[in-house]
Amino acid sequence: MTTRDSTEYFLINGLTRHRKIFRPGDWAERLMGVIILYVGEHRPGIHIASTRLAIPVVDAGLKCLIVSGELRRVCPEAFDFIVRFAEDNDLPVDVRFATVDGAAGPSLASVG
Repeated sequence: MTTRDSTEYFLINGLTRHRKIFRPGDWAERLMGVIILYVGEHRPGIHIASTRLAIPVVDAGLKCLIVSGELRRVCPEAFDFIVRFAEDNDLPVDVRFATVDGAAGPSLASVG
């Protein structure tokens, strides 16, 4: 896999290393809001705050946040904030790659 056919992502898991569900329940949406403040991204026609650089998701029944590796290039300060937030709150961060493999479309592959 080359960098041309993959995109780096970071999955911040809402289950701490001590196996406790991270609270508050809307932490991923709040963190996405902080990223929006850093990057100042506004999307025409969309009336809610959102960004392609951070997407709240539910993975295996747990709230998570997918952060695009592009954030590191676009706004290093926001990326550093996110990494520190995860470390300070004992949230695991998995590095993943989104690949496009023809008909199958995009998929996330864990690195490990």
